[in-house]
Amino acid sequence: MTAWPKPALVVLVAACHGAPVEPCPSPRAAGIAAQQAAPVARPSPFDSVFAAAGAEFHVPPALLAGVGWAETRWQMVQGAEEFPGRPAAFGVMALRGAALERGASLAGVTPEEARRDAVANIRAAAAVLDAYASEAGAARERIEQWSAVIARYGEIGIPAAQAAYLGQVDRGVALAGGRPGLAVGSAAQAACPSPDTAALDYPQAIWRPSPNFDQRPTDATGALHMVIIHTCESNYAGCWSWLVNSVSQASAHYVVDEDGAEVSQLVRERDRAWHIAALYDCTLNRRHDCWRNDVQSNDFTVGIEHAGFASQASFPAAQLDRSAALVCDVTRDRGIPRDWQHIVGHGQLQPANRTDPGPNWPWIAYLHRVQAWCGEVIVDDSAQFNDAAVATVSVPATWTATDTTPDYYGGGYRWAPTQPAATDAAVFSFLVTAAGSRTLDARWTSGTNRSPQAKYAVITSAGVTLATVAVDQRIGGGSWHALGTWTLPAGWNRVALLRRDASGAVVVADAVRVRE
Repeated sequence: MTAWPKPALVVLVAACHGAPVEPCPSPRAAGIAAQQAAPVARPSPFDSVFAAAGAEFHVPPALLAGVGWAETRWQMVQGAEEFPGRPAAFGVMALRGAALERGASLAGVTPEEARRDAVANIRAAAAVLDAYASEAGAARERIEQWSAVIARYGEIGIPAAQAAYLGQVDRGVALAGGRPGLAVGSAAQAACPSPDTAALDYPQAIWRPSPNFDQRPTDATGALHMVIIHTCESNYAGCWSWLVNSVSQASAHYVVDEDGAEVSQLVRERDRAWHIAALYDCTLNRRHDCWRNDVQSNDFTVGIEHAGFASQASFPAAQLDRSAALVCDVTRDRGIPRDWQHIVGHGQLQPANRTDPGPNWPWIAYLHRVQAWCGEVIVDDSAQFNDAAVATVSVPATWTATDTTPDYYGGGYRWAPTQPAATDAAVFSFLVTAAGSRTLDARWTSGTNRSPQAKYAVITSAGVTLATVAVDQRIGGGSWHALGTWTLPAGWNRVALLRRDASGAVVVADAVRVRE
């Protein structure tokens, strides 16, 4: 068995350029310094497999680990198609298409084994890298000559994206215990997009314009109304480089990288990106806005892609946080409500052939993070839709749970008949960490049987009732309505919806919002 040296330098040369290139800089991206800090080596779950496959196919094990890191963050994924023309990727090494078939043949495994079995997948990747190295005439002992081989494996044509991908491989090499060294070349600046800050809707993004867009309809169907969350089914550089390629005939407004360090904007929010192939069907979205049925969903949505895979076990906290900050910015600027009908998944609206962002996207925590970035806490009538650290609810058993009327906040709402002697209120509690002014809003579903004077009591953490506000729940359903603004003390304050009133109507407990 040959002992292969640890890579000292992976990122050097883009396949189509003789001069070295580097990833485009992102000085505005929060967290970039942390990302670029020297990584601390740590074992992967597949170190022994990388070592064995490297020895078998004459590929440095740390290089295999670096590719696995760049592609999947060392996760075993079962890919799916996200963009037509881009085959699904599989396994730790994100093998796809012809490369998967060739690697499987060279490694003596079936394509299905290369898709489903981690050992077979890594061996197939090592075999195809070995073949690429031989075809390139790479001197195996000169580690820098692997750069063009890895670039070919990444299947990325744009030099700046190719260099960014190689940079991620180099980082993975360092994590695997290799010695990375990124060469800085002047050609990178020529490959980088123009810093056209005037084009940016999100100031912290990098502008990488895609030609794949058109204009939104000028009637009501073209009004921005919803954000759709996607996963790329690939790494970050592979994702945005495909979406700026006219051949792909696909795009999104934004792409968020794996580490939350960078966001690319590809299409202006005012324009129509091509990110979802489905006509809108309100039955897939809690019967919201059924008048939009059969409208092409691209007409009124903003699409946000996330590097990664619908099948991955988890998503990095930094990526989720950066995405939440972006969604806060989009919804705040465009007047889009931050709720379950307006921030949705691709697979929800296109279930026939898409599942992204997948079953492990943490929807409840994510939506609360979006709201927190925008200075909101929302308390739903159902405990499972609340972040228990800052929002809790208590609804007596005398209140009935239902979802009969659409445009509720979470999974439904509760209702109860008014009674003159009733004392069993629905109580929405929220944590105020520092005393100060807060505006409180309420939401309900409306109907002719609702109370014209449903009463919300605002109660401090000390038990002092500051006000009781009456609202007409017969109208205004599915929207937030201000109850008022008060100075609240630190601690658990609350809003109680009372049903004590003359008989003959019902009150609806749906949600309460607190905003700074």
